[in-house]
Amino acid sequence: MIHPMKTGRILFLLFAVSIMPLMRSETRWLETEHNFGAFDEDDGKVTCSFRMINKGPDDVSVRSARASCGCTTPSYTKSAIAPGDTAVVNVAYNPTGRPGRFSKTVKLTLSDGSQHTLTISGVVIGSQNTLRSRYPVQAGALKFRSDKLLFGSVLKGRAKSCFMEVYNASTSEVKPEISGLPTYMRATPSAETVPPGEQVIYTMTLTPASTDLYGVITDSLTVTDPASGKSQTIHVAAILEEDFSTLTPAQRQQAPVIAVEPDLIDLGHLPDSSDTPLTRTFNIENRGRSPLLIRRLHSPDPAVSAEISSNKIKKGKRATVTVTVDPGAVTSELLNARIQIIANDPEQPLTIVRVVGER
Repeated sequence: MIHPMKTGRILFLLFAVSIMPLMRSETRWLETEHNFGAFDEDDGKVTCSFRMINKGPDDVSVRSARASCGCTTPSYTKSAIAPGDTAVVNVAYNPTGRPGRFSKTVKLTLSDGSQHTLTISGVVIGSQNTLRSRYPVQAGALKFRSDKLLFGSVLKGRAKSCFMEVYNASTSEVKPEISGLPTYMRATPSAETVPPGEQVIYTMTLTPASTDLYGVITDSLTVTDPASGKSQTIHVAAILEEDFSTLTPAQRQQAPVIAVEPDLIDLGHLPDSSDTPLTRTFNIENRGRSPLLIRRLHSPDPAVSAEISSNKIKKGKRATVTVTVDPGAVTSELLNARIQIIANDPEQPLTIVRVVGER
């Protein structure tokens, strides 16, 4: 049997818990959100104030305030707020090293246990020092993370993307203009315009099927700030490779096999004049069972060019490559050039022939 005193205590506790929600204070916030708009990082800390009116019959106080980030600092009235009085919560934001849009919160707990959330937001226009480290490339109000789009290896028949980050360092909205975009690329921005102090990310997609090129490709495009007319060249580099991943073992056995002879052309002593270009030849033989297709024959050295008698070589046959060297275009004492042969041999898609000489 439960003692009557214990029963009374239990009933009292249950009653107290049941009426706690009714005992919460009545408060009204004049505002719970503040937008600072766009401001310069060099301006330093910005501060706003939130006001809360005690509409209830009892005193109330702010017990704690917790910010969502160390860059945000709240301060508040520590004393009790009498009925009808107003409490002030000041919130400061430190923009140092934080360019771009922000949104931060401060969570308050009052003496009655109720919780409230205040929100600050805005856009920081970065200082020159901050932007120089994060966006070192500039064209007018536009700043770029890099002036290069490096795709690496891209398989034919498959698309690959990389990203171009564009920041607006002005106080006005900017719509970048892109020109000279290669036909095998497309640019998709996260937004058509760049708001002040914010960035837009362009998804740059390369589609190898849109070009006949193979191997290393270098290209460029131009991004212009229409307000200032200033432009920035963005360099593009990729390696386009044939996709042999779908070949079965039986197909690989039937594949072409490339053989090159010789793989070194030694010109010996080079004349000084470009009036007497030097020509040499080498052969490409197909030792496989399917036609050998020469996808690309190329030398990155401007002094060396090459032409092939046929880009399609049947099994057991060969083609002749004529190499022409312009001595006047050789800029150093030694010539050490490479001719790249890209073919549909799955075991050896890239073959190199060296061309050497000296003055």
